[in-house]
Amino acid sequence: MWLNWFIRSVLLCTTAIVVAGCASQVAQHDVRVFDEAALVRQCQPANGTTPTRCDFAPALIGDARHYRVEMIIKPASTPWVYAESRRLMHSSAIANEQQNLSFLVNTRQPDGQPLQQDTYQGSPGLTLWLPGELHEIEQIAITATTPDKRLFILGDSTVCDQNPQWEKPAIARYSGWGQVLPAYLSQQVSVVNYADSGEGTQAFNIEDGELFAPIAEQLREKDIVLIQLGHNDKTTSAAVYEQRLSDLLLFIKARGALPILVSPMIRNQGINLAQQHQWPQLDVRRSLQKISQLQDIPLIDLMALSDAWVTELGQTAAQQFFVPKDRTHSNEAGAHLFASMLVEDITRRQLPLAEYVISR
Repeated sequence: MWLNWFIRSVLLCTTAIVVAGCASQVAQHDVRVFDEAALVRQCQPANGTTPTRCDFAPALIGDARHYRVEMIIKPASTPWVYAESRRLMHSSAIANEQQNLSFLVNTRQPDGQPLQQDTYQGSPGLTLWLPGELHEIEQIAITATTPDKRLFILGDSTVCDQNPQWEKPAIARYSGWGQVLPAYLSQQVSVVNYADSGEGTQAFNIEDGELFAPIAEQLREKDIVLIQLGHNDKTTSAAVYEQRLSDLLLFIKARGALPILVSPMIRNQGINLAQQHQWPQLDVRRSLQKISQLQDIPLIDLMALSDAWVTELGQTAAQQFFVPKDRTHSNEAGAHLFASMLVEDITRRQLPLAEYVISR
């Protein structure tokens, strides 16, 4: 348990139970514990619609890609916790109410989308966003770590970690399904989201893809990789689209990782499934089905799942799950909707991620 480790560490470093003395020599698997007094120094109080923000610099918690966060909270005081660029780490609407929370956070710079010029830059180290007042948090323990299970996500603006947008109501905040997915998974999984607005298969191609390079540098055996690409391949031919994805899948499998294809969710334009994501030279869903069969790779048909949903609900009612006046991009409710469709299909079919989905 981290608490036992912390007690032992105090014996070695008596200058600071909370943060100070030993921080400059933080090593991997060292635990840094912040009590309420220390959090006052690390956190900015909530301001209007912006929740409490706590920044933990690498000098305090170590310089790492992944951190284990463990929180002791007062009962029923923390309905949610976000990290980095409004990435949902915990929601009491998904997991049961708990006094002790534990989750893994992947960090990088910028905190938000990796390529966009207007992306949320954030700050080095770890950022947590908390509801309510700091006195509702008894303590937060942070450990730089190497997770046993990592989930990489490759995709576009409908998947990515969108900017925080705290100034907007939840119905108007652009939100990717990958942005809320961590809250649906157990504390053993660290979600590494490289989805980026406006990007398609070109950015992830194995020859010179700008987003492929950082993934290739990190990918290892038994990692799981969710791939949703097609929204932004309007000018890509079917042959090129299929070749890029096939090469990417072969690379992932050669590393011993486990890829899962995801078809893009529908655009809420009142058109039927057969017409969704069809360009003159590319039928995205048909190409994905072909690749899935040829390479024996699971395909989560989010296009079909979301089409069945909007057909039953109706286009007008479905629009409440999209950003106002936008037929493509989900808001927070929509991101949860599409993430739920994903995890339900994963669980039903017992795909590689199934054992890590939180039971509800």
